[in-house]
Amino acid sequence: MVSAFYARKQIDHAVHVPDRSRLYEIVGLSPDDLQDPATMLPAERYYALLDAIADSEWPDLTFHMRVCASMRCEELGAFGLAFKSAPTLRQAFTRMGRYTRLHNQVSLFATVDRPEEGVFCWTHEKPRKEGLGGILSNEAALGTTLTLCRETADADISPVRVQFAHERRGSIDALTAHFGVEPVFGAEIDGMQFALEDIDRPTLKGDPAIWAFFTDHLDSVLPDAAAEAGAEVPLEVRVVEEIAKLLSGGVPQLSEVAQSLGMGARTLQRRLSQRGCTYQSLVDEARRQLAHQLVSGTRYSLSEIAFLTGFSEQSAFTRAFKRWSGQTPGAYRSAAVA
Repeated sequence: MVSAFYARKQIDHAVHVPDRSRLYEIVGLSPDDLQDPATMLPAERYYALLDAIADSEWPDLTFHMRVCASMRCEELGAFGLAFKSAPTLRQAFTRMGRYTRLHNQVSLFATVDRPEEGVFCWTHEKPRKEGLGGILSNEAALGTTLTLCRETADADISPVRVQFAHERRGSIDALTAHFGVEPVFGAEIDGMQFALEDIDRPTLKGDPAIWAFFTDHLDSVLPDAAAEAGAEVPLEVRVVEEIAKLLSGGVPQLSEVAQSLGMGARTLQRRLSQRGCTYQSLVDEARRQLAHQLVSGTRYSLSEIAFLTGFSEQSAFTRAFKRWSGQTPGAYRSAAVA
Protein backbone atom coordinates (compact mmCIF):
# COMPACT_ATOMS: atom_id res chain seq x y z
CA MET A 1 0.00 0.00 0.00
CA VAL A 2 1.07 3.58 -0.66
CA SER A 3 -0.43 6.90 0.44
CA ALA A 4 -3.21 8.23 -1.77
CA PHE A 5 -1.53 11.62 -1.40
CA TYR A 6 1.06 10.58 -3.98
CA ALA A 7 -1.67 9.59 -6.42
CA ARG A 8 -3.35 12.99 -6.00
CA LYS A 9 -0.10 14.80 -6.75
CA GLN A 10 0.45 12.71 -9.89
CA ILE A 11 -3.08 13.40 -11.13
CA ASP A 12 -2.67 17.13 -10.46
CA HIS A 13 0.34 17.15 -12.80
CA ALA A 14 -1.19 14.98 -15.53
CA VAL A 15 -1.59 18.04 -17.76
CA HIS A 16 -1.74 16.02 -21.01
CA VAL A 17 -4.65 13.81 -19.90
CA PRO A 18 -7.85 15.46 -21.18
CA ASP A 19 -10.25 13.45 -18.98
CA ARG A 20 -8.86 13.02 -15.47
CA SER A 21 -11.95 11.16 -14.29
CA ARG A 22 -10.40 8.09 -15.93
CA LEU A 23 -7.40 8.46 -13.61
CA TYR A 24 -9.61 8.46 -10.53
CA GLU A 25 -11.24 5.28 -11.82
CA ILE A 26 -7.83 3.63 -12.09
CA VAL A 27 -7.02 4.24 -8.41
CA GLY A 28 -10.60 3.52 -7.33
CA LEU A 29 -10.84 6.63 -5.16
CA SER A 30 -12.66 9.97 -5.37
CA PRO A 31 -10.89 13.36 -5.37
CA ASP A 32 -11.94 13.82 -1.72
CA ASP A 33 -10.45 10.43 -0.75
CA LEU A 34 -7.12 11.50 -2.23
CA GLN A 35 -6.85 14.59 -0.01
CA ASP A 36 -5.96 12.61 3.13
CA PRO A 37 -2.36 11.28 3.31
CA ALA A 38 -3.61 8.61 5.72
CA THR A 39 -5.75 7.04 2.97
CA MET A 40 -3.85 4.15 1.41
CA LEU A 41 -4.26 2.41 -1.93
CA PRO A 42 -2.75 -0.77 -3.38
CA ALA A 43 0.62 -0.19 -5.00
CA GLU A 44 -0.52 -1.92 -8.20
CA ARG A 45 -3.20 0.74 -8.72
CA TYR A 46 -0.61 3.46 -8.19
CA TYR A 47 1.68 1.89 -10.81
CA ALA A 48 -1.26 1.60 -13.23
CA LEU A 49 -1.95 5.31 -12.68
CA LEU A 50 1.65 6.20 -13.56
CA ASP A 51 1.42 3.99 -16.65
CA ALA A 52 -1.68 5.82 -17.85
CA ILE A 53 -0.17 9.27 -17.32
CA ALA A 54 3.07 8.19 -19.02
CA ASP A 55 1.10 7.16 -22.11
CA SER A 56 -0.03 10.78 -22.48
CA GLU A 57 3.55 12.10 -22.53
CA TRP A 58 5.63 9.34 -24.12
CA PRO A 59 8.52 9.48 -24.87
CA ASP A 60 9.36 12.82 -23.19
CA LEU A 61 8.28 11.93 -19.64
CA THR A 62 8.36 14.89 -17.27
CA PHE A 63 5.24 14.63 -15.08
CA HIS A 64 6.72 12.54 -12.27
CA MET A 65 9.69 14.90 -11.90
CA ARG A 66 7.29 17.88 -11.86
CA VAL A 67 5.52 16.15 -8.99
CA CYS A 68 8.81 15.64 -7.16
CA ALA A 69 9.78 19.29 -7.58
CA SER A 70 6.40 20.41 -6.20
CA MET A 71 6.66 18.42 -2.95
CA ARG A 72 6.88 20.33 0.35
CA CYS A 73 7.70 18.99 3.79
CA GLU A 74 4.49 20.36 5.29
CA GLU A 75 2.39 18.31 2.84
CA LEU A 76 3.72 15.14 4.45
CA GLY A 77 2.55 16.09 7.95
CA ALA A 78 4.65 15.08 10.95
CA PHE A 79 6.86 12.95 8.69
CA GLY A 80 7.89 15.93 6.57
CA LEU A 81 8.23 18.27 9.53
CA ALA A 82 10.48 15.79 11.32
CA PHE A 83 12.71 15.78 8.23
CA LYS A 84 12.72 19.58 8.00
CA SER A 85 13.52 20.12 11.70
CA ALA A 86 16.46 17.67 11.81
CA PRO A 87 19.71 19.48 12.73
CA THR A 88 21.54 17.92 9.74
CA LEU A 89 20.55 15.89 6.69
CA ARG A 90 22.45 12.93 8.13
CA GLN A 91 20.16 12.95 11.17
CA ALA A 92 17.10 13.32 8.96
CA PHE A 93 18.10 10.32 6.85
CA THR A 94 18.92 8.08 9.81
CA ARG A 95 15.31 8.29 11.00
CA MET A 96 13.55 8.71 7.66
CA GLY A 97 14.01 5.14 6.48
CA ARG A 98 11.87 3.84 9.29
CA TYR A 99 9.15 6.44 9.06
CA THR A 100 8.55 6.07 5.32
CA ARG A 101 6.44 3.03 6.22
CA LEU A 102 3.71 5.43 7.25
CA HIS A 103 3.33 6.52 3.59
CA ASN A 104 4.97 3.75 1.60
CA GLN A 105 4.68 0.13 2.70
CA VAL A 106 6.32 -1.24 -0.45
CA SER A 107 9.80 0.28 -0.44
CA LEU A 108 12.72 -0.28 1.88
CA PHE A 109 15.04 2.70 2.41
CA ALA A 110 18.41 2.59 4.15
CA THR A 111 21.59 4.60 4.65
CA VAL A 112 25.16 3.52 3.90
CA ASP A 113 27.98 5.67 5.27
CA ARG A 114 31.24 5.54 3.26
CA PRO A 115 33.55 8.11 4.88
CA GLU A 116 36.60 6.59 3.23
CA GLU A 117 35.06 7.56 -0.13
CA GLY A 118 33.79 10.90 1.14
CA VAL A 119 30.13 10.05 0.44
CA PHE A 120 26.89 9.22 2.24
CA CYS A 121 24.47 6.89 0.42
CA TRP A 122 20.67 6.74 0.52
CA THR A 123 19.38 3.47 -0.97
CA HIS A 124 15.97 2.25 -2.12
CA GLU A 125 14.76 -1.29 -2.71
CA LYS A 126 11.41 -2.88 -3.46
CA PRO A 127 10.12 -6.01 -5.22
CA ARG A 128 10.73 -5.82 -8.96
CA LYS A 129 7.61 -5.10 -11.01
CA GLU A 130 7.14 -5.30 -14.74
CA GLY A 131 5.90 -2.19 -16.47
CA LEU A 132 6.78 1.46 -16.70
CA GLY A 133 4.67 2.50 -13.70
CA GLY A 134 6.85 0.65 -11.22
CA ILE A 135 9.99 2.14 -12.79
CA LEU A 136 8.64 5.69 -12.60
CA SER A 137 7.68 5.22 -8.96
CA ASN A 138 11.29 4.27 -8.18
CA GLU A 139 12.54 7.44 -9.85
CA ALA A 140 9.94 9.52 -8.02
CA ALA A 141 10.93 8.04 -4.66
CA LEU A 142 14.47 9.40 -5.01
CA GLY A 143 13.33 12.59 -6.69
CA THR A 144 10.98 13.45 -3.83
CA THR A 145 13.70 12.76 -1.28
CA LEU A 146 16.02 15.20 -3.05
CA THR A 147 13.33 17.91 -3.05
CA LEU A 148 12.90 17.53 0.72
CA CYS A 149 16.69 17.82 1.10
CA ARG A 150 16.70 21.05 -0.89
CA GLU A 151 13.91 22.56 1.20
CA THR A 152 15.62 21.47 4.42
CA ALA A 153 19.26 22.28 3.73
CA ASP A 154 20.08 24.09 0.49
CA ALA A 155 18.07 24.74 -2.67
CA ASP A 156 21.22 24.10 -4.75
CA ILE A 157 22.20 20.75 -3.23
CA SER A 158 22.59 17.85 -5.67
CA PRO A 159 23.87 14.31 -5.22
CA VAL A 160 27.24 13.39 -6.66
CA ARG A 161 25.73 10.21 -8.13
CA VAL A 162 22.22 8.87 -8.82
CA GLN A 163 21.68 5.28 -9.90
CA PHE A 164 18.77 2.95 -10.63
CA ALA A 165 18.58 -0.81 -10.91
CA HIS A 166 16.15 -0.68 -13.84
CA GLU A 167 16.92 -0.02 -17.46
CA ARG A 168 15.21 3.02 -18.94
CA ARG A 169 13.43 3.80 -22.20
CA GLY A 170 12.31 7.24 -23.27
CA SER A 171 13.89 10.62 -22.57
CA ILE A 172 15.78 11.10 -19.29
CA ASP A 173 16.19 14.86 -19.71
CA ALA A 174 13.73 15.60 -16.89
CA LEU A 175 15.65 13.28 -14.55
CA THR A 176 18.98 14.93 -15.33
CA ALA A 177 17.50 18.39 -14.84
CA HIS A 178 15.94 17.50 -11.49
CA PHE A 179 18.87 15.59 -9.96
CA GLY A 180 21.59 17.84 -11.38
CA VAL A 181 23.50 14.79 -12.64
CA GLU A 182 22.74 12.20 -15.30
CA PRO A 183 21.49 9.00 -13.62
CA VAL A 184 23.19 5.64 -14.11
CA PHE A 185 20.90 2.73 -15.05
CA GLY A 186 21.33 -1.01 -14.63
CA ALA A 187 23.02 -0.67 -11.22
CA GLU A 188 22.73 -3.21 -8.43
CA ILE A 189 20.44 -0.99 -6.35
CA ASP A 190 18.64 2.37 -6.51
CA GLY A 191 20.43 5.11 -4.61
CA MET A 192 21.88 8.59 -4.30
CA GLN A 193 25.33 9.55 -3.01
CA PHE A 194 25.88 12.88 -1.26
CA ALA A 195 29.15 14.61 -0.39
CA LEU A 196 29.85 14.47 3.37
CA GLU A 197 30.12 18.27 3.63
CA ASP A 198 26.53 18.54 2.30
CA ILE A 199 25.13 15.83 4.52
CA ASP A 200 26.70 17.11 7.77
CA ARG A 201 26.28 20.88 7.59
CA PRO A 202 23.47 22.49 9.68
CA THR A 203 20.03 22.63 8.08
CA LEU A 204 18.13 25.88 7.55
CA LYS A 205 15.59 25.39 10.35
CA GLY A 206 17.10 22.54 12.31
CA ASP A 207 16.01 22.38 15.93
CA PRO A 208 16.97 19.38 18.11
CA ALA A 209 14.01 19.83 20.46
CA ILE A 210 11.41 20.08 17.69
CA TRP A 211 13.06 17.24 15.77
CA ALA A 212 12.86 15.05 18.88
CA PHE A 213 9.23 16.05 19.37
CA PHE A 214 8.19 14.96 15.88
CA THR A 215 10.29 11.79 15.82
CA ASP A 216 8.80 10.77 19.17
CA HIS A 217 5.37 11.32 17.68
CA LEU A 218 6.22 9.21 14.63
CA ASP A 219 7.56 6.44 16.86
CA SER A 220 4.25 6.44 18.71
CA VAL A 221 2.16 5.95 15.57
CA LEU A 222 4.28 3.30 13.85
CA PRO A 223 2.42 -0.03 13.79
CA ASP A 224 5.06 -1.78 15.91
CA ALA A 225 5.52 1.07 18.39
CA ALA A 226 5.54 -0.04 22.00
CA ALA A 227 2.81 1.30 24.26
CA GLU A 228 3.97 4.35 26.11
CA ALA A 229 4.69 4.02 29.76
CA GLY A 230 4.14 6.66 32.38
CA ALA A 231 1.18 5.60 34.53
CA GLU A 232 2.63 7.68 37.37
CA VAL A 233 2.19 10.89 35.37
CA PRO A 234 -1.12 12.69 36.11
CA LEU A 235 -3.81 11.80 33.60
CA GLU A 236 -4.40 15.36 32.42
CA VAL A 237 -0.66 15.78 31.72
CA ARG A 238 -0.59 12.59 29.67
CA VAL A 239 -3.65 13.69 27.71
CA VAL A 240 -2.06 17.07 26.93
CA GLU A 241 1.10 15.30 25.73
CA GLU A 242 -0.86 12.96 23.47
CA ILE A 243 -2.89 15.81 21.99
CA ALA A 244 0.28 17.82 21.28
CA LYS A 245 1.79 14.89 19.38
CA LEU A 246 -1.22 14.70 17.08
CA LEU A 247 -1.95 18.39 16.48
CA SER A 248 -0.08 18.64 13.18
CA GLY A 249 -2.83 16.46 11.70
CA GLY A 250 -5.60 18.65 13.15
CA VAL A 251 -7.26 18.50 16.56
CA PRO A 252 -7.55 14.79 17.45
CA GLN A 253 -10.81 13.23 18.57
CA LEU A 254 -11.14 12.23 22.22
CA SER A 255 -11.51 8.60 21.09
CA GLU A 256 -8.14 8.79 19.29
CA VAL A 257 -6.36 10.06 22.40
CA ALA A 258 -8.15 7.51 24.58
CA GLN A 259 -6.99 4.69 22.31
CA SER A 260 -3.39 5.90 22.48
CA LEU A 261 -3.67 5.82 26.29
CA GLY A 262 -5.09 2.30 26.26
CA MET A 263 -8.62 3.06 27.43
CA GLY A 264 -12.09 3.64 26.04
CA ALA A 265 -13.43 7.07 25.17
CA ARG A 266 -16.14 6.97 27.85
CA THR A 267 -13.61 5.91 30.46
CA LEU A 268 -11.33 8.78 29.60
CA GLN A 269 -14.18 11.28 29.62
CA ARG A 270 -15.38 10.04 33.02
CA ARG A 271 -11.90 10.15 34.55
CA LEU A 272 -11.30 13.66 33.28
CA SER A 273 -14.62 14.77 34.71
CA GLN A 274 -13.68 13.29 38.08
CA ARG A 275 -10.52 15.43 38.02
CA GLY A 276 -12.45 18.59 37.12
CA CYS A 277 -11.21 18.69 33.51
CA THR A 278 -12.84 18.70 30.11
CA TYR A 279 -11.28 17.36 26.97
CA GLN A 280 -11.70 20.69 25.17
CA SER A 281 -9.87 22.55 27.93
CA LEU A 282 -6.94 20.14 27.58
CA VAL A 283 -6.90 20.63 23.80
CA ASP A 284 -6.63 24.35 24.43
CA GLU A 285 -3.84 23.79 26.95
CA ALA A 286 -1.90 21.53 24.55
CA ARG A 287 -2.17 24.16 21.84
CA ARG A 288 -1.10 26.90 24.24
CA GLN A 289 1.98 25.05 25.49
CA LEU A 290 3.11 23.98 22.02
CA ALA A 291 2.46 27.42 20.51
CA HIS A 292 4.53 29.22 23.15
CA GLN A 293 7.35 26.72 22.71
CA LEU A 294 7.40 27.02 18.92
CA VAL A 295 7.01 30.81 18.78
CA SER A 296 9.71 31.57 21.35
CA GLY A 297 12.13 28.71 20.73
CA THR A 298 12.15 27.97 16.98
CA ARG A 299 12.50 29.72 13.63
CA TYR A 300 9.32 28.30 12.14
CA SER A 301 7.11 30.85 10.39
CA LEU A 302 3.86 31.75 12.11
CA SER A 303 1.88 30.03 9.34
CA GLU A 304 3.86 26.83 9.95
CA ILE A 305 3.24 27.09 13.70
CA ALA A 306 -0.47 27.57 13.08
CA PHE A 307 -0.44 24.28 11.16
CA LEU A 308 1.60 22.50 13.82
CA THR A 309 -0.84 23.54 16.54
CA GLY A 310 -3.90 22.31 14.65
CA PHE A 311 -5.26 25.54 13.17
CA SER A 312 -6.44 25.62 9.57
CA GLU A 313 -5.93 29.37 9.29
CA GLN A 314 -3.24 31.67 10.67
CA SER A 315 -5.86 34.26 11.67
CA ALA A 316 -7.55 31.78 14.02
CA PHE A 317 -4.17 30.92 15.52
CA THR A 318 -3.38 34.61 16.08
CA ARG A 319 -6.70 35.19 17.88
CA ALA A 320 -6.11 32.17 20.12
CA PHE A 321 -2.54 33.25 20.90
CA LYS A 322 -3.69 36.73 21.93
CA ARG A 323 -6.21 35.11 24.26
CA TRP A 324 -3.47 32.95 25.81
CA SER A 325 -0.77 35.57 26.22
CA GLY A 326 -2.36 38.98 25.73
CA GLN A 327 -0.19 39.75 22.69
CA THR A 328 0.27 38.67 19.10
CA PRO A 329 2.62 35.80 18.21
CA GLY A 330 4.96 38.26 16.48
CA ALA A 331 5.18 40.51 19.53
CA TYR A 332 5.70 37.48 21.79
CA ARG A 333 8.54 36.24 19.59
CA SER A 334 10.18 39.67 19.52
CA ALA A 335 10.06 39.86 23.31
CA ALA A 336 11.51 36.35 23.61
CA VAL A 337 14.37 37.21 21.27
CA ALA A 338 15.07 40.42 23.18
